[in-house]
Amino acid sequence: MVPITLPILPNRPSSRGEDAKQGSFQLKKFGSFEFVQNVLFEESFVEYDKNYQNDQSSSSVFYEHMLEVYSILKSHFKSGSKLVEIGCGKGTFLNIICDDAHFNYEGYDTVYDGNDPNIHRRYLNKHERVFADVVVLRHTLEHIQSPHKFLSLLQSVFNEDATIFIEVPRYEWTEQNKLIFDLTYEHVNYFSEKSLSSLFITTIDQNNFFDGQYQYCLAKLNSLSDKEWRHFDEKHKWEDLSLAPYLDEFKLKVQNLHDGSRYWVWGGATKGVLFLKHLADIYPDVFRKVVGVVDINEKKQGLFTPNTGIMIVSPRDFFKSATKNDTVIVMNPNYLNEIRKEIENNAKHPIKVTQF
Repeated sequence: MVPITLPILPNRPSSRGEDAKQGSFQLKKFGSFEFVQNVLFEESFVEYDKNYQNDQSSSSVFYEHMLEVYSILKSHFKSGSKLVEIGCGKGTFLNIICDDAHFNYEGYDTVYDGNDPNIHRRYLNKHERVFADVVVLRHTLEHIQSPHKFLSLLQSVFNEDATIFIEVPRYEWTEQNKLIFDLTYEHVNYFSEKSLSSLFITTIDQNNFFDGQYQYCLAKLNSLSDKEWRHFDEKHKWEDLSLAPYLDEFKLKVQNLHDGSRYWVWGGATKGVLFLKHLADIYPDVFRKVVGVVDINEKKQGLFTPNTGIMIVSPRDFFKSATKNDTVIVMNPNYLNEIRKEIENNAKHPIKVTQF
């Protein structure tokens, strides 16, 4: 299999549009439960710092999703329970926890840049001992090269009766839709529903949400199981996965785009950045028609997409610059109605909107 190259951190926009560091990407499958991993991943390449911007809470759609996550957790734990979020990012989910006051809470992440004394700008280490009723891993485990070993570490850090809540992307959705730009270097792991549940002897609760893009499981940390993971380090037992179907689907969809003179990509996060990367590599003539990327995250606005160097603008600046019959390409179908409504309410000219 011939690997492809991808930007290491698509959620770290550039100040001048210079090339970002890239890494090699090649998928293989492990076990009978469809666990998939980028076997060329280099952990040392990935450095999360204050310039990493993955906060999506400005979107009402994503905020509603976080409220759904919170509702699930609240239904399982009584008032006053202790919640600890590992990899809490900018702390947006913990803001919801704080405002409701159902849980006592702590958070850990090196990219945190706020001033909440309960959130620590670091990671936990194996020598610590921390009490929690529930440990939360929201979109964290897909970034960790040895997921079972990491959960074993948490098992040693937290009390024996702690429960863990894991939320990760759902590989079935990516595979079904054959989205090449849903495969990103910083996500070393791609969990199916079976592979996620295989980490534990039994789960308390497991389901998918966010229109099937994400999944979660709730389990006791002490029910961690190595039954399916004992041969994880024996790479010769892994099976190659071809990216050809993903690339074929990408080419087909590009050919079906509206024949517009100018394109805007709405969404400067992972999907948008990687869409532009593949577009520049495969269809440079179409890529040259992209005039900007629109994103509601203020900390990305005025910066540039990694590698491709397209400026990221606010919706307000987009409406000032858009011309008649420009085409907006929406990267995530979950945000399509939200974006359409904003364009209908604010655009000065007819603007086509298409979901890629």
